[in-house]
Amino acid sequence: MEDVFCSREELLPTVFYETERFMFVYDKYPIITGHMLIIPKRHIEDMIELDASEWKDLEQLKNSALPKALGRYCKDGISYNVAIQIGEHSGREINHLHIHILPRTAEDSFKEDSQQVYMNIANRKLRDGSSVAEEVKELRKLFKYRPE
Repeated sequence: MEDVFCSREELLPTVFYETERFMFVYDKYPIITGHMLIIPKRHIEDMIELDASEWKDLEQLKNSALPKALGRYCKDGISYNVAIQIGEHSGREINHLHIHILPRTAEDSFKEDSQQVYMNIANRKLRDGSSVAEEVKELRKLFKYRPE
């Protein structure tokens, strides 16, 4: 399978924040409303391949952009899942490191069974009626992001 995460053109419609080494994007096929991905710009497949400058950049993103993005979706306190799939047996579909961020709320449709959020990949769609394009538009406003 082609690595779409190496194509800026492919990702650009969903990017809402960037650092020098990472893109923060809204997932094109969200499992849950607010499903976001943190993707390194350099092609790597495993976290152990991150160099010191990438770790520093990721730390900056974690400390500033992540809480801001989560604040849009977590109105009753910050709750979220982080998922990283690495290796051929992990279920990963694209062999490029990407970190899933899944905001959780008291009202989300996975309240009764948190593990179901990961088993519902085949039925990815926003549950509140909003579209991916609408979510990206609102996140770009929040971050004052204008793609180049």
